[in-house]
Amino acid sequence: MKNKLIFFHLLNNFTGSPQILRSVIETAVKDGFEVQLYTSSTRGFLSDIPSVGYRPNYYRRSSRRWITLFSFFFSQLIVGLVMLRHWGEKSIIYTNTILPFSAIIVGRMMGKRVITHVHENEISPKILDTFLFWIVRSFSSEKIVVSRFLEENPKLGSEPITLIPNVVNPKISEQSSPVSWSSDDFTVLMLASLRPYKGIQEFVKLAGQLPGLRFILVLSDPAEEVKKWTNALEISSNLEVFPVQQDVIRFYHRSHLLLNLTHPDKCLETFGMTALEGFCFGMPAIVPTGGGVAELVEDDVNGYRIDYTNLELLSNKILELKQNPVLWEQLSSGAVDKSFEYSIGVFEQKVLKLLKG
Repeated sequence: MKNKLIFFHLLNNFTGSPQILRSVIETAVKDGFEVQLYTSSTRGFLSDIPSVGYRPNYYRRSSRRWITLFSFFFSQLIVGLVMLRHWGEKSIIYTNTILPFSAIIVGRMMGKRVITHVHENEISPKILDTFLFWIVRSFSSEKIVVSRFLEENPKLGSEPITLIPNVVNPKISEQSSPVSWSSDDFTVLMLASLRPYKGIQEFVKLAGQLPGLRFILVLSDPAEEVKKWTNALEISSNLEVFPVQQDVIRFYHRSHLLLNLTHPDKCLETFGMTALEGFCFGMPAIVPTGGGVAELVEDDVNGYRIDYTNLELLSNKILELKQNPVLWEQLSSGAVDKSFEYSIGVFEQKVLKLLKG
């Protein structure tokens, strides 16, 4: 009989880390593992997974940071206590992100195998970053990282570290089809959150500088927060802004170029999920010059690596791709080729090899 897998993820939403965890869980379920999942009751990629037993983790976010921090530590206290119900069973603890630290600590104290799937390079504030990475180094049996960039993070300590790059949701890859270049309807897409270091202000500026193009910004935040943000700005008529979406496929089908304008001086992304998803649709990407997202893009092959501060170069490259169908089609072909390197089959093999190890 196979071990039970007990997964812990703090906040269920429609962002990258829960999307990847869903792929891990579905791989485990398909192979016959018994699965339980502790996560928030919010809707997200981790909702309604067949054959999964759900348990709450009591975490809530708030616009007030101190309330969010209190909720975080309270949720970890509860998780540490409810872990005791698994004391006598044969199970593997799997924490997604470094945040569910009490599951890591108590799991090792109970003598269980603890796998930590690391998506973060840095946490704010610094004291929390130091604490959480110490927990990961000291108590994890094994660590999974999502990029070579993250693998080199000294805060993770020594081996065992396994590199398993993220994979596109099969639902997206199965419904993808290469877009066709269009000068009249050339559309630039960005998917991000309302955090300023995600480059949302720069995206708005680019839309204003390029009135002959269409721009779409899809945010991972609720409609009321998005409306409050847009009301405080002057949004040009060629820019459409959308709140959190459960299905983003329709936006990929409408677009020709994907932007990631994250500020690497404030946040180094460990992977570029939206860039990889865009590649499935034949969309070239312009991404930052550093971090894991930069590993996906090669200049003049499937996109460009350009710093967010160089708005003039960004604007010129976008215009060049709109006006040069030969160049765009070359990069589009390179984008599709790159997407093949991140197939669900390879991902599942690596995950099962680790789980059965």
